[in-house]
Amino acid sequence: MSQVPSNNQEIVSVSDINNLAKGLLEKDLSNVWIQGEISSFTAHGSGHWYFTIKDQKSSLSCVMFKFENQNVLFSPQVGDELILNGNISIYAPSGRYQFNVKHIEVFGEGALLKAFEDLKRKLSDEGLFEQERKKDIPPNPLSIGLITSETGAVFRDVINVLKRRSPFVILTLIESQMQGKTADKEICNAIKKANQTSDLDLIILARGGGSIEDLWCFNMESVARSIAESRLPIISAIGHETDFTISDFVADLRAPTPSAAAEIISQNHSNLSNSIIRLQTDLRSLLINKIGKLKNDLKNQTSLLRHPGEKLRETSQRLDNLESKMKSLLVNITLEKQGRFERCVSTLKSASPLNLIKPNQNAITVYSMNLLNAMKMNIEKKKKIYLKNINTLEAVSPLSVLGRGYSIVSNEDNNIISSSADLKLKQKIRARFKEGQVIAEVVEKIDEN
Repeated sequence: MSQVPSNNQEIVSVSDINNLAKGLLEKDLSNVWIQGEISSFTAHGSGHWYFTIKDQKSSLSCVMFKFENQNVLFSPQVGDELILNGNISIYAPSGRYQFNVKHIEVFGEGALLKAFEDLKRKLSDEGLFEQERKKDIPPNPLSIGLITSETGAVFRDVINVLKRRSPFVILTLIESQMQGKTADKEICNAIKKANQTSDLDLIILARGGGSIEDLWCFNMESVARSIAESRLPIISAIGHETDFTISDFVADLRAPTPSAAAEIISQNHSNLSNSIIRLQTDLRSLLINKIGKLKNDLKNQTSLLRHPGEKLRETSQRLDNLESKMKSLLVNITLEKQGRFERCVSTLKSASPLNLIKPNQNAITVYSMNLLNAMKMNIEKKKKIYLKNINTLEAVSPLSVLGRGYSIVSNEDNNIISSSADLKLKQKIRARFKEGQVIAEVVEKIDEN
């Protein structure tokens, strides 16, 4: 038998318990860093991420709201090892224990990526990435300075492309280390040296692919500022097509690879297809730079948004649940309406007017025959009346009088003469008979009175 609480015992609701537990967790675990592997991941239509991380012994449900994840530059996948920062909380409506993620990064690259984004944001705010400040690439460069390592494959690749497409172009190698602790200083000195050479038209800063650590010298602020201050236009050709560095954003043009940079600046007047490929490469570079700028602008604008607060997060999560219920309800309603529609169609078919028309088709045929016969009789009757009227008109027609020996006399103006008083001696007159006409002259007027 259960015990009844005493009068002074406080009784709390389920909601109060969940909210109390939520407050305690968020107070003591408000800034927690967790490392784990994604075991399941769902990107909801609302923009929120719901996923689970695990280690060898346990798993933890996580949620990252749209207001937080829209600044993440990668798409998490199942199997990714991540480092997460956030607070432990409880979703009060269901009492579900979860980790609210505010920051996410891939394990092992987080520090470098953060430094990359910080410098990128700083230089962008200064306007170093703006298209207006970039120098135009000469359409027909004759002398090119190549900053790279003499022993690397990049130097040979660029030479091969230029020999094949534009053997008349003069290529000057300005050697520099492309990775290592002192690489950034050597690159800055090489840019300075190229600008002191009077006969160069542009500079290609080129290096082959590598890890983020290998390419880090091109993410140094000193290199970025040397590129921005260069008198000569600079084409950045760092790494592979998918590699992006700070130097790419500051340079006047980015080429996806060193060979592509040589393709861009070279000309092949005898091969139109190669010219088209070069234009496609230029367009791709411009689009990549534009997309990078737009992403950066979007991130800056997003950072200005005010955080909506925990209440809005819970409301948004509750809306996700309601959305799922609404979809299920809509499916049931649709099925019910479809059944009702099919029943209505069956009823309409049974009450179709065709069922009434078919029995009356014979009656309509009889009526049509009767109507046709009545019309024929009426036409015959009207025809007899018409012929009678024709005979009457012919009997009273002046032409019938002419047939009996009479004639019609008129003057030269065809006016009918009914009295000799209307005529003068020697006046021409016209006499019409039943057959033919004559022209006569008045020789005498006889007054019968």
